[in-house]
Amino acid sequence: MFAISLLTMTLGCSVSSEPAPQQEAVAPAVPVAAAQVDWTHYGAPFAVSEPVAAATVLADPAAHAEAPVRVRGELTEVCQKAGCWAVLRDDEGRSMRVTMKAHSFGIDTDSRGHECDAEGQLVRKAVDPARIEHFKSEGSRTNPEEGKDEVWELVATAVSTRPGG
Repeated sequence: MFAISLLTMTLGCSVSSEPAPQQEAVAPAVPVAAAQVDWTHYGAPFAVSEPVAAATVLADPAAHAEAPVRVRGELTEVCQKAGCWAVLRDDEGRSMRVTMKAHSFGIDTDSRGHECDAEGQLVRKAVDPARIEHFKSEGSRTNPEEGKDEVWELVATAVSTRPGG
């Protein structure tokens, strides 16, 4: 099963703005703290104790870019090949792309509509039309990058999801 997951991650999303890790294993889903019993966790343990609402972060991303941030919002899209990216939306309809750092883990491809805590570094990126096409080839229908010259993206080291929200 692990070999299949690793092969899927390797073949799934091949375009990344970060170099692929050497000899890094895919992090399996693990249980989270008792306060988040109904959540499924992926990646490293959370280092930031409390999430910030996506609306707060998206209102002023630069104010949250100096240190890792844990953002809570709704997943509106997830990479359908390997779960290595997602789109996180706030309650005002604004959204940003979340990419899994160095493709070191992926989330469940059936997580669309789930509440999500995503922790990582906010990074300002120039929009690359080829990258948008890549996301579309993996199931993206609404791209927060379209029509913009640059966007903020969360490069995640940890993600937790739960149905409904």
